[in-house]
Amino acid sequence: MNETKLTRQSLVNISTKGFVYVFALFLYLISWFCLWNISQYFLTDFILSALFLPSGLKLAAHVLSARHFLPLYTLGEMGLIAFLIFLLDEPGSTLILLFFSVVGHTLSIAFRNIWKDLDVYWVRIVALCYLVFFYSTICGISLILLSKPLGWEVSYALSGAVSALTGGILLVPFFYLLYDYVFRHAWQPLSPVLINQGVVLRPSAIVWCMFFFCVGMFAELVLLEDMKPQALLIFMLPNIFMAYRYGWQGAVLASVMNSILLATAKHLSGPFDTVLELQSFIFTQAVIGLGLGIGISRQYQLSHKLQIVNKNLQKELKSKNLLAQQLVHLEEGIRKSLARELHDEIGQNITAIQIQSMLAKRLALTPDAKKVAITINDMAMRIHSSTRQLLNQLRPQILDEMGIEEAIRQLVDEMGFKERDISFRLTFGIQEEKLDEVVAVTLYRITQELLNNICKHSGATRVYLTLLPGSQFVLELKDNGIGLPENWRSKGHGLKGVEERIQALGGNISIHSNKNGSQITVKLPIRLNENDQN
Repeated sequence: MNETKLTRQSLVNISTKGFVYVFALFLYLISWFCLWNISQYFLTDFILSALFLPSGLKLAAHVLSARHFLPLYTLGEMGLIAFLIFLLDEPGSTLILLFFSVVGHTLSIAFRNIWKDLDVYWVRIVALCYLVFFYSTICGISLILLSKPLGWEVSYALSGAVSALTGGILLVPFFYLLYDYVFRHAWQPLSPVLINQGVVLRPSAIVWCMFFFCVGMFAELVLLEDMKPQALLIFMLPNIFMAYRYGWQGAVLASVMNSILLATAKHLSGPFDTVLELQSFIFTQAVIGLGLGIGISRQYQLSHKLQIVNKNLQKELKSKNLLAQQLVHLEEGIRKSLARELHDEIGQNITAIQIQSMLAKRLALTPDAKKVAITINDMAMRIHSSTRQLLNQLRPQILDEMGIEEAIRQLVDEMGFKERDISFRLTFGIQEEKLDEVVAVTLYRITQELLNNICKHSGATRVYLTLLPGSQFVLELKDNGIGLPENWRSKGHGLKGVEERIQALGGNISIHSNKNGSQITVKLPIRLNENDQN
């Protein structure tokens, strides 16, 4: 029973494979015969017709088909050629086509070893063009070598090479386009979701081809007799447009469409003096379109990759900026916590030491004891003063007590602007209740550093400070001093640290300085305070 099932299954497999082989051979031979008939309309010569469009089919089929079909194609083609020679009573010289069939088979097998390692589309297309060139060169050289024994002219050998080259350049990319669309696209399996979805067609390429076909027919019927150069230029426009719009795929479609138009033009008006001239024009427009298409497709691909890289870089930059902002917030939180601890713990202890030293001074019985009490009190005062300075560096208490506007005005008074005869004007338009705590501290520290630089280095007599809201908080400081030195980044002036802190918060700083003064503009992002967020 099992043997019967295995035998039946083997027969089914053999019959299935046999049908596939027969169908593939039939499809190849009928396509070869149709293309040969079309070529016969152009060239009327049996050999040249077989070298024209059938060459493109042969090379494409031998490269793109499965390897086990290749001997079948070659033997079938040779049998068809022999049958046509016998049927049409062609001379024996046409048997050279059998040699060309073997050449195409051998060349394609060697080419497939290179082809399998190529993954990039434009490299594959260029490689196919090289295959066509080598095949047409071999055909031309063979015809030249046989021209003297068979009484052919050298121009005939040239026509054979041009026929193979033109047919290959025209059809091999076209068949590769079909192959790429059918076999290299990822097709989604049919599912209930896809069944219920409408079919979305994108026929724009076909619509454009039809439009240019109509334009080409108009050029043939109206312009071709009187304005041949202009008509031929119109024939080139579809290649350029389709290559620009759809890349190499559009260029291939336009080349095939133009070839049909040129064949029609030959039938209607005969714009070309010789068939060689027609083939040359077909080859030229196909190569130009294909070259433009490959270049534009390559540019689109590189542009797409660049967009992906830029998007990834933007994500990475955004992530790093967010991390830097979190670090700044964390730093300010630690500063605030440390300042609170210093104020609550150390401040109270220092105050207690001062009180105890004053009591010890009053109760001292000897001058030495009184002197020690005074020394302890002085040391406590110095520690208290140092602690206040440290607290101010960690967390300016004046911001919590008076707000940033009054803190800036008091900062100006402490720096002695009036004593230095420096005129100071503050324009403050920020609502402090909408000001984020970290941004407020940052604005204060920036202002402190910039005003300190003006006092020490600028020699200015007028200073204008403006803080305004908007899409970002804007701090603008102007003075009429001597400006910043050219190497201020390397010398310091505290601006480098200010710049880094601003960038960490996602802001930016611009500095314009000359001998007549400086203008510094700082922009920081708006952040709602915790109360608003809650």
